[in-house]
Amino acid sequence: MLILGIIVVIVSLYLLYLKYRVVFTGEKCKGKIIGIVDQNAGYVVGGAFVKKHAYIIKIKNKKYYTAHGCILLSLGKRKIGKEIFVFKNEKYGKEVFKCFDFRIES
Repeated sequence: MLILGIIVVIVSLYLLYLKYRVVFTGEKCKGKIIGIVDQNAGYVVGGAFVKKHAYIIKIKNKKYYTAHGCILLSLGKRKIGKEIFVFKNEKYGKEVFKCFDFRIES
């Protein structure tokens, strides 16, 4: 039973690494939000593809999409034009991960 528990923990940590590998191996960059695009979230609920609202980030004249989108489109549109920090790694394609910043903005 202990061996099974260890195997489950190792597999779950490996799956988390596969999802967040850009954060662990990428560089932190500053980008500007220039828009929002609808994308498939990668899973199906009730036979329909789930969509997400991903931010389009511009970093040094290249466009990237955020892996995590905004939940409400109206709140996401307020962030267009703002600069954020993201993690990116060219070898993983055009997807970046947002750095979660807990600063209070005035």
